[in-house]
Order: sequence, then structure tokens, then C-alpha cells
Amino acid sequence: RTRARRTFEMSSALDEACKKVDDLILEVGKSMGDAAPKLRTDPDDPWVEIWNPPKSVYKERCQATGYLMTKPFERNNPMPGQFNETCDYIVKLLKPVIKPKGGAKPKGGEGGGAKKEKPAKPAGGGKLAQPAADEDPICKARLAIGKVIEVSHVENSDKLYCCKVQVGPEEVRQVITGLRKFVPEDDLKNRMVLTILNLKVAKLAGQTSEAMILATESESDGNLSVKLVHVPANAAVGDVVAAEGVAPGAAGYPKECKSKFWDAVKAKLAVRGGVAMYDGKRLTCAAGACSADPSVPDGSPIK
Repeated sequence: RTRARRTFEMSSALDEACKKVDDLILEVGKSMGDAAPKLRTDPDDPWVEIWNPPKSVYKERCQATGYLMTKPFERNNPMPGQFNETCDYIVKLLKPVIKPKGGAKPKGGEGGGAKKEKPAKPAGGGKLAQPAADEDPICKARLAIGKVIEVSHVENSDKLYCCKVQVGPEEVRQVITGLRKFVPEDDLKNRMVLTILNLKVAKLAGQTSEAMILATESESDGNLSVKLVHVPANAAVGDVVAAEGVAPGAAGYPKECKSKFWDAVKAKLAVRGGVAMYDGKRLTCAAGACSADPSVPDGSPIK
């Protein structure tokens, strides 16, 4: 700190001395009037024909560096002689802002400054409230009623549909789904469906998928059969669907339902007595319970 203080005082004194010299030059120029020295031009100076500086400003070539200086501009913008030698001068200038190699912290007094104190932790440890360890994973899955308003084929794929699904009054999401071999396009368009909205956005066949349409899976004559989950007749777009008697936490649904939680939810989604169930509880919305196609066997999973 003492060395820094001395450097600051010397710099201030030098600046003050340079200012006095500049002021003296200006006073001499004013007193001499037209007799003041004219601008010393240089044949290599590209500005000579387009810049007309005041009479007190002149140019001079530095003998050490060959740099064409404009006086008294160099009072605040010096051209150091070290530039024609090595880069050590620049390194010293930048030392306070250069991060040391290997990620080491700069030492105090060498541009690193004083060691920062860690802010005190707020009462209670400063940790955000965490969900209870025994919270049901279904509380993290944002299930909702949606309406398929547009269906098209995904290029270079015979399995995928690209759907536009309305999931709210003014919210439409793109969903890439593997229902093409199981659900005719005409049956899917304008269909009310059960969706999950907070899975991680995925890329399928180069297309973005922002949600998932849920369906039942079963075997029929040795072949895979996939059927859409039926939603209540009076259900509205955007209606929340939850397991009966299980509500999300006070913070609501998370922005993203992690795959480990969704896998845990899927393991308990199944058809029981023709009704879509989660761990023995009905999946319901304000209009009633979601159900399965009558042809779907009891116990078939919902994915």
C-alpha cells in the first residue's frame, strides 16, 4: 500500500508538471499569434491533408521508436520506448488484470488486492426450502389436457408425427410422437389428449419436442397395440390432471421434471378397471377421470 501511495503521488506530480508545460505552450502560442510555429508535417502522415489541428498542436517523430507523436497529446497518451524492445512493459501494465497460470490467485499487494471475506450466511443456513424426502414423484410431473390442432409427417421417418398441441388458452407446443404406426392421422387431429408438459425439451429426428402425449401399450395377437388415453368429455384445454388425493407441493410443479422422477411415475401408471391410474389412484381433472380404450387389457402400462 505504501509503494502504491508513492506511485500515485509521483504520477500526480508528473501530471501537474506536464499540465504547466502545456499551459505555457498555449500562452506562448497566443502571444506569438501568426508567428507561432506551424504544424510540422510528415510525408508518411495519412492525416496531413484532412486534419487541421489548432496552432498550439504540432507533430514530432520519436527518435527512439520512430512513432509520429502529436504534441501535447502524449501528456495523457505516452509512447513508451519499451515498445521497440520486449512485451515486458505491457505485461507489467496488465499484471493487475491477468489471471495467473494454473488458476492460482494473485498475491496481495501484486494486483490481487486484499483477500475478500466470505459473506455471512443468513440465519437458518441460507438454504432454500427443499421438498420433503418422501414427496411423491407424481407431484413433479405437470400433467394437463391438450388438443392436437395440427398433424404432419416427420421427414425421413415412417414412425413419427409432428403435432401442434394447444396446452393453454394462448400456448401451443410442438410434440414429436411415435404414434404414426398406431393412430391414423385423421383420428389424431383435433383430438383431446393427456400430456406431460415439463419434461426436458428433446430432439427427435432433428425436430424439437416440447411435451409428450400419453398412451396405453398392450399386446394384441402378438403385436404391439398403442391407444391414446381418453380424457373426460367436458375437459378443457389446459386443465390440470393429478392423481386423486395427491397435490403438488406449495411451490407448484418444477420447471423440469427430471427423468429419474418421470421414470418412477411411469412405473406406477397403468390401466385398472378401464381407468387411467397412478399407484392405485385415478388420474383426474376438473371434468372427471381419464380412462382407457375398452379394448385395452387391465394392467396395461401408460407411457
